[in-house]
Amino acid sequence: MNKFHFLTILAGLTLPLQIAFNNKLTTFSGNPVTSSLISFSVGTIALLIYSLSKLTELQKSLHQVHQAPIYAWMGGLVGAFYIITTVVASPRIGIATFLTLVIGGQLVMSLLLDHYGWLGTPIKPINLSKILGMILVVGGILLIKK
Repeated sequence: MNKFHFLTILAGLTLPLQIAFNNKLTTFSGNPVTSSLISFSVGTIALLIYSLSKLTELQKSLHQVHQAPIYAWMGGLVGAFYIITTVVASPRIGIATFLTLVIGGQLVMSLLLDHYGWLGTPIKPINLSKILGMILVVGGILLIKK
């Protein structure tokens, strides 16, 4: 296992915590949009502090980012949708069920992105092992939902 595998596992371990933190914040704010705004603001402040500590890299990046296609700017919208959905749906269906459904959705979209090379991703055709993996994930979703 390399450092990227470790970081990915760590990121996976933190997602349920993020959902629980945001759900708790929503119980106090009473509004999922407000708690999502606070969550994004705290993250933005953390990224701003880190970026300012790497000022040369930040300036270079900001100089180059205007070349990005318009769809590349949509990550924040997708992130906002995801965070609000976690706050609205997970308390009703449970974090485990929520995340298994999210993982299922992620796998479907990632298989499509890989297969067709959408949004400039490298083409990696769907094959039998990927289909079998998806079937196992769907089975897991059904078992977790029970």
